[in-house]
Amino acid sequence: MAPTGTLVICVGNVARGDDGVAHRVAELLSAAALPVQIRLVTATGLDIAMAQDVSRASHLIVVDAERRDAPRVVVSALAPGTAAHSGHAIDAPGLLAVAASLYAAAPPATLVSVAAPEMAHGEGLSAKAKAASEEAARVVAALLRQE
Repeated sequence: MAPTGTLVICVGNVARGDDGVAHRVAELLSAAALPVQIRLVTATGLDIAMAQDVSRASHLIVVDAERRDAPRVVVSALAPGTAAHSGHAIDAPGLLAVAASLYAAAPPATLVSVAAPEMAHGEGLSAKAKAASEEAARVVAALLRQE
């Protein structure tokens, strides 16, 4: 099956403060005029049920919170790997491995890690996470323009 464009999965729990920062990145990306075909998904966590969509993508970008103050955004390449999971969730290398195993396809993939210093119970983002979300949206948009 031909690739369907870039799949951007923004992961996090909006009920855990800054852990929901990727959802704000998704909102910012939705409002932007992006030059490529993308499918934008928000989720509480990655799930093996996403493997078929991943296998059909020409590129996978995972946006996720990481508990830190700085740097605001870190971009790194992802490769299929041994799955680390908890409950129903799976990590990005594991999801890529499942896509490769079940569907014989795993696209090039990128992790965009966003600073999220405050992950207490409750909704809303800290000032640092809001600033990091804006930078992350610019970074993802730039990655999409390169395609």
